Amino acid sequence: MNISRWVKIVGEAGGYALSRAITARRPRILMYHRFSRLPKNGYVSAEEFEWQVRYIARHLNPVTVSQIASSLYGSHELPRNSVAITVDDGYQDFYSIAWPILKKYGVPATFYVTTGFVSGDLWLWPDQLRYLLMNVPQSQATFDLGLFHIQTPLSADDFESEFWRVNQTLLMADDAEKLECLASMARIWKVELPKCPPEAFKPVTWDQLKEMQAEGLEVGGHTVTHPSLARVSSDQARNEILGCGKMLEKMLGNVTRSFCYPNGTPDDFVGEQVQFVKDAGFSCAVVAFADDGEHRQRYAMRRHASSSDQFQFLKAVSGIELLGMKFRGHHLETRYE
Repeated sequence: MNISRWVKIVGEAGGYALSRAITARRPRILMYHRFSRLPKNGYVSAEEFEWQVRYIARHLNPVTVSQIASSLYGSHELPRNSVAITVDDGYQDFYSIAWPILKKYGVPATFYVTTGFVSGDLWLWPDQLRYLLMNVPQSQATFDLGLFHIQTPLSADDFESEFWRVNQTLLMADDAEKLECLASMARIWKVELPKCPPEAFKPVTWDQLKEMQAEGLEVGGHTVTHPSLARVSSDQARNEILGCGKMLEKMLGNVTRSFCYPNGTPDDFVGEQVQFVKDAGFSCAVVAFADDGEHRQRYAMRRHASSSDQFQFLKAVSGIELLGMKFRGHHLETRYE
């Protein structure tokens, strides 16, 4: 029997409740991205999300990320078993699917938005990539795009694996090189990218953000254009972070809000950029990974992945995943002053 199967059996037999008791003073932050009405690969369905939110409402104390930071680094006291739900990027499906469920159960959340995306100045580059791959030539050919090769046509069976292969390659490229590569794909394949994102990739609007913020949502920052901040110049990183903060203040007012690094691995930001996050007025910042460090760094607070996988959700929210990381000494270094 593998370890996951053993953990699942123990968890269902009372282990989840025991773990919540052991980690009651250690707040967790959960990370989500996309939502769908019906089950869909890469999304959390409305039914599954409602089950998760209902579980949190019954067994834990939901808070925002800034409330966690206020407790850990200030005088605000958190209740036991506090957990924050975070959602990245700024997609419309948060407003139409996730937020009504959160409101139904009185559960707050933190929504990290890419301000240029919300303003209609751009659509997110992974969505551009997906759109381009959906419109590859149907002739048999091999295209050299500098950073990678692509053989066309793409079969339905190969599409997702090719998308993620190219996606991971572009994540490691300099931001300017990545954008040029996407432009080359469009040019070579004669694909015209619409100015506004298609329905599946639409952002939330500023009016919708104002509405949700008035109802208790924390709207956090996620840069202006969503680059990996380690793959841009220092000046561009500063503009991405401060520009995001200024736009949020202009459109939504001067309230406490946190920041989220795009992609969010230890390789996606550098320590010097933390000062920009502070200068922009953000209360704290989150990354996109978890380890045994928890939230010891105010500007690199750890998050646990959540998804439509109920077992992963239960491990993360109950603290079992955290306890396992502490037992293994699993630590990822993030250096900053």
